[in-house]
Amino acid sequence: MLEGFEELVLEIKKRDVKRLFIQVPEGLKTRIQELANSFEGQGIVVVISCEPMWGACDIRFHEAGDLGCDAILNIGHTDFGVKSPIPIFYWPFRLDFDPIPVLESSWKKIERFKSFSLVSTTQHIECLDVIKVFLEKKGKVVLLGKPAISKTHGQILGCDQAAALDEKADCILFVGSGRFHPLGIIRKTEKPVFVLSTDTNSIEDFSKERERFYRIKFAQIEKAKDGKNFGIVVSSKPGQMYIKQAEVLKNKLEGMGKKAWILVMDFITKEKLMGLKLDVLVNCACPRLDEDAHLFGMPVLNPEDVGKLSEVVVL
Repeated sequence: MLEGFEELVLEIKKRDVKRLFIQVPEGLKTRIQELANSFEGQGIVVVISCEPMWGACDIRFHEAGDLGCDAILNIGHTDFGVKSPIPIFYWPFRLDFDPIPVLESSWKKIERFKSFSLVSTTQHIECLDVIKVFLEKKGKVVLLGKPAISKTHGQILGCDQAAALDEKADCILFVGSGRFHPLGIIRKTEKPVFVLSTDTNSIEDFSKERERFYRIKFAQIEKAKDGKNFGIVVSSKPGQMYIKQAEVLKNKLEGMGKKAWILVMDFITKEKLMGLKLDVLVNCACPRLDEDAHLFGMPVLNPEDVGKLSEVVVL
């Protein structure tokens, strides 16, 4: 059985849960039926949500309540602070990984730096203490920053990179898989960013992606300047529901002579925009949506980009 699962079952049974609504990220769906069977073996009816689940900002308590569920189990994330009328259990689902062989084999790539900001996601957060000891034995200064939203030092989210942004650090070392979280970091800092990859068992310099990101962002803003019809997207997900910000941006765009409409949806896709005459999307949902602009066939701006529409670029 997976680490922490037995304790989780006991905690849920203490709350006298009869029907449990489970949310699971796509990467863990291969295990969900096994987990559901284990709960049902304890006399708990399980309802599995098959909707995409992007984080602890995406709690489907309305669905859970309508289905008569007593509690929600969010797998793969930690508490985001979303208020819910139904009890929520968070199971971070830690993954075992030994970072020391990777550090030893790739040490020359990072040995020139004197101080490191160490960060990871909840799945590999326990690796940070091991890496801290390794680096300090090498005479390095190690910083585990405080997140803005998360509760664990050194933890980052897709929308919270604060733990990585310590000014005292010479570079940032992210531990984990994929490109999503390192891309979030390079958006917020000019410092070197390295990835200790749990996929490739190597340390990769991710800093080169920064120039590509800025080039794409600049092109998006320049193209949006010619746009006339703007759709301001708000998500109905409880942790992404920024309606007041959308109203402010609508007034701002209309003050620039643009036409703007506030659009609401849960999972934001191009198909849901079919039939609408739009030139530009302004994102008041997940702050990382602009990275998927290629999927929408039009520029996608974040709120901070709107003010740049009136800027004149001098070449």
